[in-house]
Amino acid sequence: MKKIIVIPVIIVVLIGLTIFYYSQQTGYIKIEAPGFETDLNLSGRWGSKAISVSGSEPVAIHIGMYKPERIVVRLAKASDQWWSILCRREPWGNLATINVSKGNTTGLKLGPPFVIHTDIQHGDRTVSVGLTLVGQAGEHYSPQVLTHTGPLPAPAISIVDESGQVLASGKFEYG
Repeated sequence: MKKIIVIPVIIVVLIGLTIFYYSQQTGYIKIEAPGFETDLNLSGRWGSKAISVSGSEPVAIHIGMYKPERIVVRLAKASDQWWSILCRREPWGNLATINVSKGNTTGLKLGPPFVIHTDIQHGDRTVSVGLTLVGQAGEHYSPQVLTHTGPLPAPAISIVDESGQVLASGKFEYG
């Protein structure tokens, strides 16, 4: 009877030790966004991990597969003067799956330079133009820029014909 109880206990302990051993192994993430500070929130098998990078040094992290939850890219001119933009939803582009392996450094190119994408919807008498900023990895940022004094006003748009005459103009709205 004792053997029947002891064997499952030994198996559970061995599984627990194996999980603990693998959960303690580390690799590194290096964010490549020269001149910018980056905050990256990741979710993985062992929970969430927040990484804040202001230089080019790799950051240690447990090995495993991760996916982004949130990215903030910030440019600081001084400790009290900065601007930032936020990425907090799919599509994540090349960042959709981040694999961190033991002892290796996973390089992530994200953030600037940004490409501006527009989405145009035609109605009966209206045209709606959406705006998205796309980073190096294909990640999509909100076009709202936050600064040390608060959010910047939404960008304006003008639609012109070939001769330069303004046909319509307006401002984007956040949300």
